[in-house]
Amino acid sequence: MIDEAKVEGVVGEQADGYLGFRSGTSDSDLQEAVRVTNEARRRAYASRAAETGVSTEVAAARMFEALLRARLAEGEWYRNAQGQWVQN
Repeated sequence: MIDEAKVEGVVGEQADGYLGFRSGTSDSDLQEAVRVTNEARRRAYASRAAETGVSTEVAAARMFEALLRARLAEGEWYRNAQGQWVQN
């Protein structure tokens, strides 16, 4: 569901390491899927932060730069650190 929303440009990765909505949606299932995914990411980032001695926010941003951004498919959207949506 999230992958389809990424292809459609409704959902994108963000420089803060979380998924975000590029445009509004009334799809409650998609909203829940994004919420659950972001919560799982938050827990993973917090764990990594504790291991490396950085904040959860820094761990999340590093994950975006190191892994998530590289996995973006052609045409998918992401929100950069300046808050702008950019198409890959």
